[in-house]
Amino acid sequence: MSIFDHVSLRTTRLEETQRFYEAALAPLGIDTKFYVERAEGGVAGFGRHGVDLFIGAVRGPEPTPVHMAFCAGNREEVDAFHAAALAAGGMDNGAPGVRPKYHEAYYAAFVIDPSGNNVEAVFQGPA
Repeated sequence: MSIFDHVSLRTTRLEETQRFYEAALAPLGIDTKFYVERAEGGVAGFGRHGVDLFIGAVRGPEPTPVHMAFCAGNREEVDAFHAAALAAGGMDNGAPGVRPKYHEAYYAAFVIDPSGNNVEAVFQGPA
């Protein structure tokens, strides 16, 4: 069980960021669960079953970037995440591969999203 109930990101470029996450997270079985327009801007919710990730619009400077790691079901999902994220406009921040500095079965890929966040997909199981 995850230690988080949900994560919320804020961005000044909601439309672009929402499209990025729709494409990048699809290979992990994560999709858009809702979108609502509010006085302060729109909010999109993503998840596999419920809503685990919220992305909301803000006015003003872009918020400080964060690092998020999404669980993948296998190494192929990590590879597909990386390819989809790059095709959706993400910037490569680490191609799919084993990261032995963490442990010998840590297989991950990293991409910077349109808002500057470091987004990771990771599988921590046998090859």
